[in-house]
Amino acid sequence: MWTGRWWHAVQDRLPQGASVAPVIIATDKTQLTRFSASKSAYPVYLTLGNIPRAIRRKSSQHACILIGYLSRLFHDSIRIILEPLKEAGRRGIEVVGGDGLVRLVFPILACYVADYPEQCLVTCTKYGTCPKCRARADELAEIQHFARRTQPWTSSVIDHANISTKTDSAFRKQCMSQDVAGGVFEPFWLDFPHCDIHLAITSDVLHQLYQGIFKHMVEWCQELMDEEELDHRLRTLPPSYGVHHFHKGWSALGQVGGKERKNMARVLLACLIGKVPRGVIQAYRLTRFSSSQGSHH
Repeated sequence: MWTGRWWHAVQDRLPQGASVAPVIIATDKTQLTRFSASKSAYPVYLTLGNIPRAIRRKSSQHACILIGYLSRLFHDSIRIILEPLKEAGRRGIEVVGGDGLVRLVFPILACYVADYPEQCLVTCTKYGTCPKCRARADELAEIQHFARRTQPWTSSVIDHANISTKTDSAFRKQCMSQDVAGGVFEPFWLDFPHCDIHLAITSDVLHQLYQGIFKHMVEWCQELMDEEELDHRLRTLPPSYGVHHFHKGWSALGQVGGKERKNMARVLLACLIGKVPRGVIQAYRLTRFSSSQGSHH
């Protein structure tokens, strides 16, 4: 985030000497304990992009705070919770820094961290399409550039459908024809200064990369070499600091979660060298680049 063009673009819009405080919001619908039947909680967390990632990711540092719980009315609930950010983002607030100086700080909604279903809910995107671009569901596999989704475009689709239809079902149908979810008339992100909700959505590294692309890549590699050979290569890798050593290979693993797949991604390249075509190596390197970019954002 510190090296992103977004920060410089927002800074240019603020008064001379003002400081940006990029606000990062995260939501994750969580199933409660097995003793609570089907009940679930919907917490909302807040942190700041000014804080180094290594600090804000540690729960012991208390750099990420719980600011509320959402009801079933998602947009109405989060609008109430985040309402103070609108005025603060427009006028700024005076904050005393660690050096004792008072600065005018503008907290701006910069990132929204959520898994894919919540990304669609937040951005009012039709499920099965991209919350970042206007590619149709049957066009997602095509290698070409599509027009970006923007906050003004999404709100214009919703407003036009609201004006030109008379029933809720007709409103939803017209929105869905434009790949916009027709579940809300006024999204919570309207009127947030210097914010575009589609730009604010970050990659879901766990589900989309490690549990998605990388999972399929491992299955692809297992077709290029049998499991026994892959396990042998994993077992013979020399131990390395900070890298998990799979002394039994991968075929013996039971349930594989995000942490395990992240550890697997660190060693897979060493197992592929000299065995698979060059195109496989290039695809793997692209995946690792996407992983690092998603982590830094």
